[in-house]
This record gives sequence, structure tokens and C-alpha cells, in this order.
Amino acid sequence: MKYLFLLATIIFSTILKAQLFENSKMPEPTPAQKEWMSLKFGMFVHFGINTYYDKEWSDGTLDIKAFNPTDLDTDQWCRVAKAAGMKYIVIVTKHHDGFCIWPSKQTDYTVKNTPFKDDLLKKIVTSAHKQGLKVGLYYSLWDRHHKIHDTNEPAYVEFMKNQIHELMTNYGDICEFWFDGFWKKQQSGWAKPISDDTGEKVVVATASHERDLKFIEAWRNEGAYRWQMDYIYHYIKSLQPNCIVMNNSTTAYPGVPLHPVDARSGEKLKEYNQDDQKIWKWLGKDVYLPMQIETTMSIKGNKEFPSGNWFWHEGDVSVLSKESILNYLDIAVKMNANILLNCGPMKNGKLRPEDIAVLESLNK
Repeated sequence: MKYLFLLATIIFSTILKAQLFENSKMPEPTPAQKEWMSLKFGMFVHFGINTYYDKEWSDGTLDIKAFNPTDLDTDQWCRVAKAAGMKYIVIVTKHHDGFCIWPSKQTDYTVKNTPFKDDLLKKIVTSAHKQGLKVGLYYSLWDRHHKIHDTNEPAYVEFMKNQIHELMTNYGDICEFWFDGFWKKQQSGWAKPISDDTGEKVVVATASHERDLKFIEAWRNEGAYRWQMDYIYHYIKSLQPNCIVMNNSTTAYPGVPLHPVDARSGEKLKEYNQDDQKIWKWLGKDVYLPMQIETTMSIKGNKEFPSGNWFWHEGDVSVLSKESILNYLDIAVKMNANILLNCGPMKNGKLRPEDIAVLESLNK
């Protein structure tokens, strides 16, 4: 009898230890996150109405008749991306100005009303698939052309939902949906006073985990509520469950998750951060959130954006060196992060020669 009791005790102890071990295990990436993380290196493409006006940001009033890439070569973009070792491409579908590179039925400020007329997004997606590249989409929450953005928040959320439906149902599998421009509807939580047009631009000297948590709380209490991001997130997942949703937390808060998201943004993160936090609390449990580091091939920039341009500017021939890109890739490996490297095609629709030369040299 005592042997049966001993055996039962051993079995119970073994089960208890197994449960405790299971409960103590650190959360791991989901299958969808693992697939996205395996992409490692991607091309970011900023190409829109700003390309034709020597601007980085514009206010939604530029005449879109200027948009006419007479020598468009999206096949070139994707060939160069593949030659550089990239596995995905993320396209700016709508920047803060509201100009859409697809023929959206929700607005007149779209490529269909330009001399070009064609669906630019479809062309890029077709070229990407030819080269075996996955496709991701950038979408600015902020829309400076569509006036209900400022006057009727519920109607604007519906507007966004309808545009997201177009993007997520007409262009095949989307590996990443990258939001930007959240700060327009969040005035609280910032370490420094901000204008309506921009959040903080740099990490402050007092950056800390406590600061990050306060910012997340401010986001959840104001920004996420006003943008209805819980609803938008679940809507994207209802259309494509495996799409990785991200929200740019600005260069001042690199790696800080603006919940709900599946990955974190590290815009312009230049140095290896051995303390990067990958496990975050969300919905009462620990979740794993990988990072994507975004930077751009231009290093010249301008007065407003001194660290490098995202859109093409005729007078900017500066370019990130091969050594710098390899360093970024090394940092990404150490941090188990992805790198998204931006190219701003010229107004004729081709990549800058400077970008091509450096990117094609990466594997030589």
C-alpha cells in the first residue's frame, strides 16, 4: 500500500513540476511572428505626391496632377531588393498628406485622378511577386486632405476601415501593416510639448522603462481610444489573421509597443541595445513582440528632418554606405530584429543610381 502511495506522490510531484515549468516558460513568438521574423531584411518605398514637390511632408493640398512617373519601373525596384538579399517590400500606400497610390473609392485624392491614372500599388505588388518578395503596407492614420479627420472622428474611423478593406482584400497576402501618424490625436504622455504636426523627434536624456510605460498608458487612454485602434486591429485580423500589425512609436520611443500590435517599430535605431525588451504585458499576460528597425538610404536630410530623407529630393545624392548597412544588419541579428531600409524612387519612377550601386554591392 505504501508503494502505491509513494508512486502516486511521485506522479503528482512530476505533474506539478511540469505545470510549474510550463507556467514559468517565457512566451515565444507565434507562428505568424516567426514567419515574419524569418524575412529579416526588407525594402521600404516612399513614393507619392511629395516626390514631385521636393517635400517630406505636405498638407493635403498639393495638386496631384503633378504625379506622373513617365519611366516607372517597379520591376527594377524589386530586382534590386532581391539582389540586396531582401525578402519583403513595404510600400507607402498613403502618407500624412492623404494621397493614395491605389484607386481608393473613399477619396478623390488618389492616383486614379492623376495623369498616371493606373493602380501603382498593384504594379508594385505584381513586381514583388515576380521576385518572390512578400508585401507589406504602410498607412498613415493621419490624413491632412480628408477634413473629417479633424471634425468627425467616428466617420473618419469608418473611412479608414473602408480603405483598409480595399488594401487587405485586393492585393493578396499582406505580411505587415505599418501604421504611422498616431500623434495627431494624442497630446498627452509626451516628455516635451508637441505641436499638432509632430510628436517628439528624438529620445530624451531621461529615457527609461518607467517613461516608456507612462507613454503606453497615455497612448491607451487617449491615442488608441480616439483612433479606435482595438477595433481597427481586430478588423485587419478578421481579413488576414497572419498579417503582422505595427504602429510607429516615433524615433523618441523606439521599441515601445503601441498596443494592440504584433511587433514593435525601432525607427532610426542606430546602436545595439542589449536591454531591448521583447516580453511585454498585454491583456493580462506576457507576450513576445519582435522589432523592426527602419532607416533610409539618404543621410543628408533637411532642416526639419536632418537624419535623412525618406522621399526623393533632386538635390540629395547622399547615400548610406555599404559598411553602414552591414552594421545595421549585424545589429538586427544581435537583437533578433528585422531591418527595413527605405529607398525613395525618383519622380521618373526609377530608383536612384546611388541606391542601386550600394544595394547591389551588399552580396559581393
